[in-house]
Amino acid sequence: AIRSKLFPENVQVSTTSVLESNEDEDLLTEDIRFAFSNFYEVPDNKRATPLMFVGDTYYYDSEIGDAIENGEFFDNAALDFLEVNIEADAAYNNIKGFIGFLSVLGAGLLDGFNPCAIALLLMFISLVGFTENKKVLIIVSVTYILTMFLSYLLIGLGLLTAVESFVKGSIILDIVQWVIFVLVVIFFFFNVYDFIVSRNEDYGKIKNQLPKWIQRMNKRIMKTFAASMNEEGTKGNLWAVVLLTFSLGVIMSLTEFLCTGQIYGGIILGISHFKEAYAYFALISYNFMFVLPMIVIAVISVKSESINSVSNWIREHLHIIKLLNALLFLGIAIYYGFRIFKG
Repeated sequence: AIRSKLFPENVQVSTTSVLESNEDEDLLTEDIRFAFSNFYEVPDNKRATPLMFVGDTYYYDSEIGDAIENGEFFDNAALDFLEVNIEADAAYNNIKGFIGFLSVLGAGLLDGFNPCAIALLLMFISLVGFTENKKVLIIVSVTYILTMFLSYLLIGLGLLTAVESFVKGSIILDIVQWVIFVLVVIFFFFNVYDFIVSRNEDYGKIKNQLPKWIQRMNKRIMKTFAASMNEEGTKGNLWAVVLLTFSLGVIMSLTEFLCTGQIYGGIILGISHFKEAYAYFALISYNFMFVLPMIVIAVISVKSESINSVSNWIREHLHIIKLLNALLFLGIAIYYGFRIFKG
């Protein structure tokens, strides 16, 4: 039925496998599409179905019907089909390698130290310092960090699913990439400015941080939960302490995501091009690196029974953290700029 609508009766339609032998039949459809799309220089927003390669050109979506109606399709079909080299897993090699994986880990670690997350870290330090009971301190630390990890992981899984379902292979991809590109460029300049003012110890002029009203809200929430945890802890009700800590971690992860999500979103869009299992592994690895600074702080706080040294260290090295975040934003901007303008 489709053939009768698209092709005249005098046109003979034949199908040929693009695979050279039966041994290559384990190649993924994505590998074939990637190879042909690269060879024919198809823009990212058109690398989806329906996509047809005819002679030395390609047609996407409505372009197929238009080319058939005006006869251009059959003119190009008369040309020899170009030979395209297809490699297994080539669709993922651009960001799947060791350097790509290290980039994901590095981005996660820097995101854990970004200006917004620093506020979370300092509040976390004050939280774990509410009791001198090391047993309670360890329970609070483990629960809080695990909750943050799981909360961010679930947010990431939700975003990754949304990208794969609604963004990839559609015009929305162009829009999302432009939004991310513009945002990371803005935050790059914010972090450069913050590097300068923090180096001069003029911390009041720092721009890239949570709005003051959210910071005040977080402090009120933190104090309320800390008071309740202290009360339940003195009663020996550890389950109540765990529940309160879990609830606090969920709330803090949602408020802090408004700021830490700047990097997270860009990374998720990047790893959406991985194979499914590898994308999940990369997402888990990213979030582990994100909470790694909290793990270090918790260990230092429990062992030294002091939070001042950690807080002072962060403040003294704030300009370095700002500089590293600026470089990270610059790297993300270059990556998305290349994807946008090459198409």
